[in-house]
Formats: sequence, C-alpha cells, structure tokens
Amino acid sequence: MDIRKIIAASLAAGLLLTATPVIAEEAAQTEETAQTEEAVQTEEAAATEEAAQTEEAAPAEETPEAEEAAEEQPVQSGTIDDTQKLDASYTLALNAINAEDYETAKEYLSICFAYCDPVNNPTMYADLLLKRACIDVIEEKNDLALLNLDAALRVQPDLADAYLVRTQVYSTLGDIDQAIASLEKYIELSEDTSLYETVAQLQEANGNIEAAQEAYDKFVAGAGEEVAEAGFQSGLYKMQAGQLDEAIAAFEAYAEDETYGAGAMYNIGICKMNQGDYAGAIEAFNSCETKGGTFEGLYYNRGICQLLSEAWEDAAADFERSIESEPYVDDARFNLGISQMQQDKYEEAVATLTELIGDGEGAEPDPERVVNDGAYYYRAVCNAALGNLEAAITDYTVCIDHGYELAQTYYQRAQVYAALGDTENQNSDLQNSLKVAG
Repeated sequence: MDIRKIIAASLAAGLLLTATPVIAEEAAQTEETAQTEEAVQTEEAAATEEAAQTEEAAPAEETPEAEEAAEEQPVQSGTIDDTQKLDASYTLALNAINAEDYETAKEYLSICFAYCDPVNNPTMYADLLLKRACIDVIEEKNDLALLNLDAALRVQPDLADAYLVRTQVYSTLGDIDQAIASLEKYIELSEDTSLYETVAQLQEANGNIEAAQEAYDKFVAGAGEEVAEAGFQSGLYKMQAGQLDEAIAAFEAYAEDETYGAGAMYNIGICKMNQGDYAGAIEAFNSCETKGGTFEGLYYNRGICQLLSEAWEDAAADFERSIESEPYVDDARFNLGISQMQQDKYEEAVATLTELIGDGEGAEPDPERVVNDGAYYYRAVCNAALGNLEAAITDYTVCIDHGYELAQTYYQRAQVYAALGDTENQNSDLQNSLKVAG
C-alpha cells in the first residue's frame, strides 16, 4: 500500500463549510492559533473604530437627494464573518496541499481551528484532523499522526479514511497487529473488500499463514468475479503452511496456463523436493524450464535433487549454471565440488573447493567471509585420493580445530597418518575418534 496514494486520497477533497474540524496540535501550533485569533479580534476592533470616525465626520444634515442616493448604494462592510474566514482559510490550506506546500497548509489549517466547533461541526473538525495527520505522516512524524487520527476518531468514529491512514502508520512502525486491526475496521466501514488482499499480505508478513489464507478467500469472494490468480495464490499459502499435497493440487490447475504455467511447475518442484520425491521434483523443474521459467533457484534446487538422486553429472551441470546466474554461488560451488568428487574427478573437485575456500596460490583470504568447513573436509578426501597426503592432513586439521565432524575427521586423518607410516599420530587420532564418538 503506497502511503502517497493514501495521503493523496485523504488530503485531496474539501468539504462544504456546513461542518468544521480541529486538531491535536503541538504547543507551538496552539500558540499560533491563539495569536491568529487575537489578530482577528484586533482587526475587527480597528474596523469598528474606523466606522465610528467616519460617522462623526459625516454632515449633520443630509439633503433628500443625498438620502435617496444613500439608499441606492449597497451597504459596505469592513470585515467578513467567521464562516467566511473558515472558508477562506480552508480553501487556502487545500490549495497549499495540492501544491505540496505543507508548511503553508499547516498554517492555514491552524487558522481553521480558531473557527471550528467540534460539537456543531464534527465532520469538518475530523476532516481537518485527518489532513493534519496525513501531513504528519509525510513529514515522518508518526507519533503525532496517531494523536491526530485518534482525536479525529473521537469526534467522528466512523471516519473510514482515518483507519486507512492509521494502517499505513502502524505498518511503517512495524506494528503489524495494529495495522491489520485498523485495516479490517476500514473495510468494515467502507465495505471495500478488495483490501482483504492487503490484509492477507500483512498476515503473511506476520507469519499467520492460515489467517492470510482466510483473508485472501474473503478478497476473492468479494471480487464478484473470478480472480485469475486466486487458486495460484491459494497454492502459495498452502505451500507455506506445509500443506504440500493440497498446494500441488492447486498449482496443477495452472500447469498449462500461459501466464502461470512456468511458476506453477516451479512451485510443484519445490513441493515435491520437500516431500523427498526428487524424481518428481526434477520432472517439474524440467517442465518449468521448458515453459521458459527463469526463476531464481531453479538450477540450484534441481541440482540438489540430482545430487540426492546420485545423478552426479547432471547435478554438476546444474550447479555450474547456478554459479553463473544465481546468488547462491558459495553453496553451488560447494555442491559442484561434491558432484565432481563423486565422479572421481578429484583434481577438478580440489580446484573447485580451493576456489570456494579462497586459499589458492595468489589468493587474498577475506577474514569476513565464512566458508563451510565441509569444503576443507572434502578437499582433504580428494587430496588423499590424489596422494597429496600432507595437504590432506592440513585440511583435516582445520576441520578438527573448527570442531567439524570430529569422530569422522579424526578417523580419516588417522588413515592418512597410516599411509605416511606415522603410527604414533595414527594411534592418537584413532583414540580421539573413539573418545568423541562416545
């Protein structure tokens, strides 16, 4: 929901001056209003004095012709009444708002308050409070905005737009529960069920997937016609709620849809992957790719399914594509190294894992970068297979220092020490392996 759109809706239209609003103002604004009222009273007194002086200066006697001429002339007034002052100030405030000159708008709104009666003119009074609150939001004075909105609702409890603006304020403040409550009240007052879609989004952001689904169902029900993406969105909610079979059924209805088909197949792949149906997931991901899907994670997730299906070559191909086009570079490179190792391509695996670790020849290690300790472990396995025994011991030692899979790592390093004929370290590592294994 765009705050500018909400504010624009609440600021744009003026009201007929049959009703008048007030404001929960800061102390400076209250003082400004008092000064304005005092200035108006001074102006009226000056006008009255001027009129009295004019009357004294007039001739004591008038001719009949002068009398007749005076009757034909309109009566001149030196001031305007309170309603006209309110009208003028309100119009000037609206013009300033339309020009996005909010400082000037606040000045004229403050003048309006001097002529507003919240008892006799609650609609206008609440409208002024709402406009002031909208300006507060634009100026990022959210606490003051809430005070003005609450004041407006005390005067006019059914002011729907106040709840809409309050929704935005609470969303900005991160109070999602209050934002949802305000938006649902707005929907109740305005009967605008299209905003149940926003309620669903807020519930989802709050982690209430079931409530999000209920709100979305209300949005669809109130749409009055079929919403093209309704079933697709329902599938997303079911997937997030862990209702994977129901989610798959929802997405399958869109499998051949021109707009949603590729997305549906990608989501089916994710669902099947989480169910452990790796063959089914690979099939769905393949269909997504065939339909032109370019979803972030397509290659990485399919690579994981290939890896778990022991399709090492296909897994390596997917991880290579993921490294080139997706943000999971470190994880993809780690799994590429595993895939290469499983194909006995030890030199390639060592090169891949070395690139991941970043300690190759000429490399400058990044102290801020956290590397999966498994990269050292599997590089050690590959180096041992290649006969690079000292390199293998170095990597196994890093794993032990980091506490990585201690029982297994001690055991593997013991085998390397055995290959080097170092019985003392072999025995020590085997004893440590048994000790940590329990």
